Amino acid sequence: MRPLKIPREELLLRCANTFKRLGYHGTTMDVLASACGFTKASFYHHYPNKEALLRDVLDWTHQVINQTLFAVAFDEKLTPQERLSKMGRKAARLFQDDSIGCLMGVVAVDAAYGKSELLEPIRSFFDAWAKAFAHLLEGQVDEVQALLTARQWVADYEGAILLARVYGDAAYIDAVTRRALEHLSACQAPT
Repeated sequence: MRPLKIPREELLLRCANTFKRLGYHGTTMDVLASACGFTKASFYHHYPNKEALLRDVLDWTHQVINQTLFAVAFDEKLTPQERLSKMGRKAARLFQDDSIGCLMGVVAVDAAYGKSELLEPIRSFFDAWAKAFAHLLEGQVDEVQALLTARQWVADYEGAILLARVYGDAAYIDAVTRRALEHLSACQAPT
């Protein structure tokens, strides 16, 4: 295999932007190669097909968001409210940003309609997000309720991310954070 002309992270970032902008079905190897400064033929030396590249992009995206966003939930130096608030601020910046944005949501729609093999890394991403949120609820509610609430928060954020992109207004994401903080406070209130 030939060495990359650009660092691997830069290649994956450019490809993530392309998939996010054009969707799975609208993205071709020609477009991906061009976005990375390769010819289509040289691009095939690094990735045998679009699916292999997208899986690498999804895995990389998951790692980046895990380190920058999900990890906040496990920072025991902060209270659960501080962690959730920090996660909300980071989510608003991260998912509005064109570098990663809502790639998982874009690809999930395409994967659900004909590329079911791509659903596994997307499910893994959403499961990790829910696990991070559920961690904030530990000791406040039972595990089943924590996971149900966490999955609802993920769904709420995904909807808010979509609306924030459509309307160009991060207030949708901020509103989800406020509601989640209210719920978390209610769970911690003495009965």
